[in-house]
Amino acid sequence: MSLSDDRIARWARQLLVPGFGEEAQERLLGARVRVVGIDAVASAALVYLVQAGVGRLWLDDPEDVSPADLAGWLFPPSAVGTSRVDAARSALAPLSAFVQVDRYPTGGVPTAALVCAPSVVQAVTSAEAARRAGIPHVVVEPDGDGGAVVSVPPGAPCYSCARSTAGAGRPPEPGVAALAALGAAELIHLMAQPGSVTGRRVELVRGVATARPTARLAGCACAGAQPAEA
Repeated sequence: MSLSDDRIARWARQLLVPGFGEEAQERLLGARVRVVGIDAVASAALVYLVQAGVGRLWLDDPEDVSPADLAGWLFPPSAVGTSRVDAARSALAPLSAFVQVDRYPTGGVPTAALVCAPSVVQAVTSAEAARRAGIPHVVVEPDGDGGAVVSVPPGAPCYSCARSTAGAGRPPEPGVAALAALGAAELIHLMAQPGSVTGRRVELVRGVATARPTARLAGCACAGAQPAEA
């Protein structure tokens, strides 16, 4: 997808980032990103992805907006009790005319995934589905006002190899928006510049990010995974 003049004007600043450029922006515009879980934790990531120019977001969340969701960036008080997907679509629509935001369609084939699932089981299941599909994905693990994100490019150690084994973290606080934005940034790098990010786990503690490479656990099924062809 080539960039029209109005698209170039829209993303002029990020097109000037060294190593990014029009080719990377075109990859973003051609992407279909499945976002699993769109509560308060995910809201900052959704804003980030839309404003960065990801072509299509597929929102996957069956729940309604709860009062706890109002701590995020998306949902106004009037949205409580309505579908999270519908409320998020309404909130994101004004942010970009070039991005399509829809409910995740049954049988949809995403090219990347962002997992902000509310439970460990759902996070592992969603990440495994992305691994089996051979697509890059990032999993967000909130813990209070910080937490971790796990980046999994095709062929890298899977999320089950890299996830926290300490169980669920503390309930998310408003500062978790920084973690969500970090997760979105990691996914953008994976999509726009394949090969620029290896499998890694990034911990965010008191505003300080620390990254380490992920390692494959002995006997894990991901040991036989190979990067998908471009």
